[in-house]
Amino acid sequence: MELRINELKKSYGKVEALKGITYTFKPGVYGLLGANGAGKSTMINLITDNLKRDKNGGTISYLDETIGNEAIDILKLGAKFRAKIGFMPQQQGFYEDFTPKSFLKYMASVKGIKNQNKQIDELLQIVNLEKVAYKRIGGFSGGMKQRVLLAQALLGDPQILILDEPTTGLDPKERINIRNYIAKLGKDKIILFATHVVSDIECIADKVLLLKNGEIIADGTPRDLIELMDGKVGEIKINLDELDDYQRRYKIGNVRQRKEGLVLRIVDDNLPDEVKRVDNNIDLEDVYLYYFE
Repeated sequence: MELRINELKKSYGKVEALKGITYTFKPGVYGLLGANGAGKSTMINLITDNLKRDKNGGTISYLDETIGNEAIDILKLGAKFRAKIGFMPQQQGFYEDFTPKSFLKYMASVKGIKNQNKQIDELLQIVNLEKVAYKRIGGFSGGMKQRVLLAQALLGDPQILILDEPTTGLDPKERINIRNYIAKLGKDKIILFATHVVSDIECIADKVLLLKNGEIIADGTPRDLIELMDGKVGEIKINLDELDDYQRRYKIGNVRQRKEGLVLRIVDDNLPDEVKRVDNNIDLEDVYLYYFE
């Protein structure tokens, strides 16, 4: 099972949102990591056919069938392809009087899913909404609405699961539960998990794609990307009055208060001599800082 995008492009006027991305996805969890405006949502919306590709804007292939950019391709293969996808957008409007159960029933009908009641009940348990299954969504918090959206994406047991900032608004416990569940799903599904929150994907992603200005600037397993940071991360103890100077000269990770003063984490190709290298204590946050700050 493979999903392949080839030379995928998209422009908004003179702005190139995607600049010819090519990548092959196989079963597993792929973290799409980048700052706002990096091209993550554009790529996702092109794959899900929620955004029209430019002329000569590349191709999407799944199970050896290529869905081009011509109307005949969309009519012939597009609906079949979309039926394989579960999509969780960043935001979705709800009718105020929908309950989680009625919304999932509605979405199941739209997707042509039969024998839906058992699956809906199971999904409501997974996202911890079974106790409010008949409450109005209009009164829900942002995090609860996110969980409803995740449940609808899972309807029909899709082969491709595309999640755009799925943990927005969730409290720490909910984030962990959802991440762990997504990790389990990645064994037999292709999961694209777009986020700018490193902690969402650092422990569950099989591969991480770093997107910047519409291009993939680096990719690999979390371990691969971390190993590339050897010699680029260090820590130094400083006084508060030295902080501004270091912030002007270097990319600063975190600043921690200790009894002996501030401990400053620096990420740079050329660390100052006074910095202690921490090659055995590098994480994906350092990778993100190196490429995006």
